[in-house]
Amino acid sequence: MTEKTLSSTPAFVIGDFVRVKDGTHQEGMPTSRMGHIQNYVSSTRLYNQKGVTVSHRDQYYVFMTNGVTLKFHEMFLEHVDEEG
Repeated sequence: MTEKTLSSTPAFVIGDFVRVKDGTHQEGMPTSRMGHIQNYVSSTRLYNQKGVTVSHRDQYYVFMTNGVTLKFHEMFLEHVDEEG
């Protein structure tokens, strides 16, 4: 069994700087809508011939710029590049 990543699915990793997409509301979100991926909400362990493979799911804890940690599905997040 191989794990396939769809091209339309963004690959977020811990530490990525992200922005919550416009139109998404969450209590406690700062006006900048920006934060860092802090952790995965949960993960899946796959047991196979290669051993144990841990893959993340599609929800993330985001440490926002106002110091609040919020949970978002990846469809509501977008990467922030160097230009903002």
